[in-house]
Amino acid sequence: MSWQQQFIQRLRHSAHADGGWSYQPLCAPSAEPTALTCLALAGHDDGQEAFQKGLQWLADRQQHDGGVAVNAIEKQPCWSTALAYLAWNRAWGFNDAGFNAERNRAVEWLLRSEGKPFKSNPALYGHNTRLKGWTWVEGTHSWVEPTAHAILALRAAGHGDHPRTREGVSLLLDRAMSQGGWNYGNSRMFGSDLRPFPAQPGMVLAALAGEPRQICVDKAIQFLHSELPRVRTPVSLGWGLIGATAWHARPDSADEWLAECAERVSHKPPQPLFDAMLLLADAQPCPLL
Repeated sequence: MSWQQQFIQRLRHSAHADGGWSYQPLCAPSAEPTALTCLALAGHDDGQEAFQKGLQWLADRQQHDGGVAVNAIEKQPCWSTALAYLAWNRAWGFNDAGFNAERNRAVEWLLRSEGKPFKSNPALYGHNTRLKGWTWVEGTHSWVEPTAHAILALRAAGHGDHPRTREGVSLLLDRAMSQGGWNYGNSRMFGSDLRPFPAQPGMVLAALAGEPRQICVDKAIQFLHSELPRVRTPVSLGWGLIGATAWHARPDSADEWLAECAERVSHKPPQPLFDAMLLLADAQPCPLL
């Protein structure tokens, strides 16, 4: 059995009875692992029962304003709305489960949601603090990951030219680090350059796919090519490969790295987010793009 088949089975068996997936065994389901697992199953095993139940779990937890909270208990934050949209978008044409109403409400929420700008202070921050992308928690400053997720969703919804999407793209370009890549959101603090991480460049490169090629894109790809050979954590490796692949720069050893990472993860209890990220990075084309 291939590692892909093994991980599809692991995801099927780790689903909760109500259709969601959790971050850890014995924990309650959450939106992020559920949405990404649905996307991973769609990329390898379209239309099967676990996929449909996961999409319905997300739909059952969508709020009246269109937001999808991080879990079934909390009403905020709703940064996972973008990932839920991407999962519902993959349902189009599968067993007539288009989730049209849910997708429309999610897009409306994304277009309304924005990070909180504040006065720039170059002595403290290295980025333009007035640009409004998306945020982890309502009423706080914008960050790289939720902005990248939102852009992926809005592009998939046909809103790539919307002013909110365009400002989000500007934010991501502005947050690029001088040495190449991105981290959680700050490029400089108190006059010092911060360090990039492998996962965030992958997210941003995926979100920027189709944009005019900028120097920061080439520098981010170079960063990933230098870092990924030694990265074997599923989220970082998975996102890094997804981003590089979006720019037709997938490393030649990508399949080998994924298999090695899967071997390590397979000896541990199933963690759906980890299994899903490896399957997403393996799928060609990637359901996130």
